[in-house]
Amino acid sequence: MMFKIKSEVQFDMAHYLNGYVGKCSNIHGHRYKLIVKLASETLKKDGQLRGMVDDFTNLKDNLEEIKKNFDHKLVIEENEEGKALAKKLAELPNEFSIYFVSYRPTAEEMSRDIFNRLKSKGLSVCEVELFETPNNSCIYTED
Repeated sequence: MMFKIKSEVQFDMAHYLNGYVGKCSNIHGHRYKLIVKLASETLKKDGQLRGMVDDFTNLKDNLEEIKKNFDHKLVIEENEEGKALAKKLAELPNEFSIYFVSYRPTAEEMSRDIFNRLKSKGLSVCEVELFETPNNSCIYTED
């Protein structure tokens, strides 16, 4: 028997997939939907969280923190090409909000990153699903 709770958040984000050949080789954006599930075989035994896997507010607060990192940002891999692109964008009159990551910002890599961020905060995360479009998503688990 397993109890699972889930919550979701949405954010708008642009990314650049360095080395990709095709229509997504340009900087482009998506409306992401992030669904996170926490799981536990048992419920908390006492205190404020008695009878819960976790407090939904705790889960939602953590998702809002993830959202803040990515929302309305241009996400670029922090490598030579990514740094060169950011430097060129900095020369333009518009101010770009760039968020560097240590990986190629695909739905797959992002879902793993988000899973690990939440796990490092002590959440009993069992699944992260990241929708890049309404019909395309990546699910990351450690099963």
